[in-house]
Amino acid sequence: MSSRENDKKNILIIVIAAVVFFAAIIVFLVCYFNGRDNSEDASADLTERQTEIITQSETTTEATTEETTAEIEATTVLEPLEVLKSMQSYLDQNSDTVGWIKVDGTSINNVVVQCDNNDYYLEHDFNGNYSQPGTIFADYRCVVSDYSFNQSDNIIIYGHNQADGTMFGTLQKYKVTKQNTSRFDFYLEHPTFTFSTLYEEYTYKIVAIFIAEADTSQTRDGVIFDYHNYILFGANGRTYDMFMDNINERTEIITGVDVQEGDQFMTLSTCSNEFEPSRFVVIGRKVHEGEDPTVDTSQAYLNTDAKEPDWDFIYS
Repeated sequence: MSSRENDKKNILIIVIAAVVFFAAIIVFLVCYFNGRDNSEDASADLTERQTEIITQSETTTEATTEETTAEIEATTVLEPLEVLKSMQSYLDQNSDTVGWIKVDGTSINNVVVQCDNNDYYLEHDFNGNYSQPGTIFADYRCVVSDYSFNQSDNIIIYGHNQADGTMFGTLQKYKVTKQNTSRFDFYLEHPTFTFSTLYEEYTYKIVAIFIAEADTSQTRDGVIFDYHNYILFGANGRTYDMFMDNINERTEIITGVDVQEGDQFMTLSTCSNEFEPSRFVVIGRKVHEGEDPTVDTSQAYLNTDAKEPDWDFIYS
């Protein structure tokens, strides 16, 4: 083969090699850019999907939170209080009406009122007319006609001790002393009383019965049990424990009714006739929701250690 033919052959090989080389470069570049585009598309797709998932999750969380909040609010929203039909006419007649007190075996079966002081109803009747017997009324500081859990720890109810038996004149049927225990049987037959607010009727189990001094001059140490100031336990230094210690020390009858912190009480207070001023007091514990309102009076007995007024000191 001549030198000229060899040169042509070499040039052809170089050209072919160059074509193959450039073709390879082109294929590489095409694959590279297609791969990058696909990767970017895949990444964008994943990002979009994750955004959707997060959005859905947030939406679900918000919806769940809103549902939970709505459920909580639904359980805490209180049913509106409705006035008992038995109380409506009294409320219409006198807006001071807060309830009705009934003690079986006595003449106590009366409407109860409350105003902004403890003086007015001492000498005014239910219609606002002057009347010496007054009207049975609740201490103005007490929360009476409201949801049960909003009521005062100890609601104080006052009534005159009328000789004709009206108002709290027959509350003394419970009056037991160490000198006269004959009325113990009356307690055994009537260990509870009822009180209706404007909205609901409650039963109270009697836990204490006693006579109390009303003036510090009637005690040797100048200390009295101011039961009428035990309305919200813990307020003004008057605790539940102090209340229970005082009534357990004084009660003429150990009733056997169980009590515990958190219980609600009602105190019926009237004048007593042993000395002036003195008070006769009957205290009941509100029956718990679902509790049997009857009392096992076989557990009751006379308290021979009851702290009574110091008769010798008072009468001296």
